[in-house]
Amino acid sequence: MNASNRQGFILPTVIFAVTIMSVVAVVALSTATDERRTSRASRESTLAMYAAEAGLRQTYGAWPAGAAALNPGDSLDLGWTSLPNKAAYRAVIHRVDKGGLQEYAVVVQGRRTDPTAGIMTIQGAVGAVPTFRYAVSTDSGLYLNNGGMFDGYDSDRGAYVAASADSTADLRSGVDLYIAQTLVKGVGSAVTTVTLGTSGVVTGGTTAGIAPVPVRDILPCPAGGYTPTAKVPTGPGISYNAVTGVLTLNGGPTNLTLTDTAYFFRSIVLTNNAKLTLPGNPRVNIVLRDSLNAAGGNIINQSNYPPAVSFSSCGTSATPAYWALSSGSGPGAAPGYFSVYAPNHVVYELGGGDFYGAVVAWIYYATGGGRFHYDAALARQPSKRLEVQRGSWAQLPGS
Repeated sequence: MNASNRQGFILPTVIFAVTIMSVVAVVALSTATDERRTSRASRESTLAMYAAEAGLRQTYGAWPAGAAALNPGDSLDLGWTSLPNKAAYRAVIHRVDKGGLQEYAVVVQGRRTDPTAGIMTIQGAVGAVPTFRYAVSTDSGLYLNNGGMFDGYDSDRGAYVAASADSTADLRSGVDLYIAQTLVKGVGSAVTTVTLGTSGVVTGGTTAGIAPVPVRDILPCPAGGYTPTAKVPTGPGISYNAVTGVLTLNGGPTNLTLTDTAYFFRSIVLTNNAKLTLPGNPRVNIVLRDSLNAAGGNIINQSNYPPAVSFSSCGTSATPAYWALSSGSGPGAAPGYFSVYAPNHVVYELGGGDFYGAVVAWIYYATGGGRFHYDAALARQPSKRLEVQRGSWAQLPGS
């Protein structure tokens, strides 16, 4: 080939080579840029996840008081909260139960300021711990020597029928459990020892050396002082002082009916077959600063529905008084239908009749030969104690 035929060949070759090299360079640069963006997006998304996780932990650790006011189906939006690393989270609490024992879904979104990060969403769950999971639960000893019987039923499913009563009357003692002259249709457990005395029978078996649980909360007393005098009807045998908070009922004809939903007394004393009547509709909670002494009378819940009436202790005392209960067992006497929450008091059950409900006490003694019917419906009542549900953490799809 002569020189004239090769004229113009070099330039196209160089241009082609330069083009190929440019394409390779552009592709390499674009790939590097994409990898950088991908790496950054992954880092930012991870940080957004960490922000959501931090928000979930913060919500668990500083549970907002406003959540207690949520009704089933309601939500509480806590808004966006900024973090020092240019991230932020938003927590929303949803109440998802049907109106009994509380259940909450906690949904938290986390984000970074970089637009490539997007929003990461995770969810956890918080549930209430049943206050009355057991027929009787104590933080110290539990002693049964009454010649009586413990069994269970569920008032939400119907009235108690002896022939169909179940074996859910579980007992839990924070120290020792002693059972004699008593039939317990349930499980007996204690942190230290379980002793079965003469004629002590536990159908579900016994367990000693169980793990301790945190001591129950002592409720704060209501603000504003004791119940005003105007809310307590007067009559023969009825004595009430709103300054001291002491309510005394004395005498067989005495029958005080309280129709409000909440009362706060220092103490209640029933003597000589006096009666304290509570309609049970609407529900009523009676809070006591010191003691309940109903050994000499009857507490009547006209609804016969244990969750409708509750007695709770509040505050602390250097010399806490004991509580005495007496299920009816004589002419004109009535069974008891209510719950007792007195974790800082000794509670005595002295009656020989029927009691329907559940008891939380510091120490519990049963000596009256009565029949205790645990109401499983009480385990589904709202509780002030909450805990994180194990295994509830989840990343929501589409984040």
